[in-house]
Amino acid sequence: MRFVLYLALWLVPSAPTQAQSIPSEIVVLTISSPTFQRITTNEFADEEPEWSPDGTRILFDSDRAGSNDLYLMNADGSELVRLTRGPAKEDHGAWSHDGRLILYQHEEAGNTDVYVMGSDGSARVRLTDHPARDGWPDWSPDGSDIVFSSDRDGHREIYLMRADGSEQTRLTWSDKDNTDPTFSPDGAWIAFNSERDGNSEIYIMRADGSMQTRLTQNDVYDERPDWSPDGQQILFSRGQDGGTTLWVMSLNGRDAKQISPDGYSIGRAHWSRDGLHVVSGYRPGRD
Repeated sequence: MRFVLYLALWLVPSAPTQAQSIPSEIVVLTISSPTFQRITTNEFADEEPEWSPDGTRILFDSDRAGSNDLYLMNADGSELVRLTRGPAKEDHGAWSHDGRLILYQHEEAGNTDVYVMGSDGSARVRLTDHPARDGWPDWSPDGSDIVFSSDRDGHREIYLMRADGSEQTRLTWSDKDNTDPTFSPDGAWIAFNSERDGNSEIYIMRADGSMQTRLTQNDVYDERPDWSPDGQQILFSRGQDGGTTLWVMSLNGRDAKQISPDGYSIGRAHWSRDGLHVVSGYRPGRD
């Protein structure tokens, strides 16, 4: 399979300002011929991009206005629209499968909760209201449920709630962090990363929390899983040798292969609906 990556490229400045994180840009990288095509060009941090369900727009977060907010643009970088405003940090956006709604994290005064808004930034609603850190949300395919991570029990665990924030139910029970949950295309499974075995590994479980199964087993850091559109593979990032690379594996954890070049660091990644592309955070790593 030919993979083409839409990636956020961090360009490290000599002295970033206090209000600004490390600059990053959205670029296109073709793995078979690794050349970059920039989608955004600026001195700010554009991160965590995700295509809309129809592939025409990209949702991402950026500090270009002084605080971290969510933005939309066309897939070619045109028609930039700011969705959130204010001093709060708002990031980790996730599209509903019909493209009408966006889940995201809202962090203010040291507290993080899950919010939802219309895809135009309207009608914002707070879904969790807890002094702990609630975040990393993802939709079920039918839009009825939301999976998220929370440290309300002392460390991060995976929780499930209804789309209106009700019926919050804990799915994982371990003494180490569990986070980055994401639903399979059929809604029957959830992939996530867990540190329960000493370092972060990729796991899957049934949507009710049963049949928790470890897929990766090594001494490096595996995180940020994402399902292929056909539900037969999982995309994830692997930290090793001072950088982070992007990998794909089958559902039994076998046949893992690296699909990004060495010498770079890969952030949060998402598959396109046609299975040929991913959108991801990206920055130079090792020389």
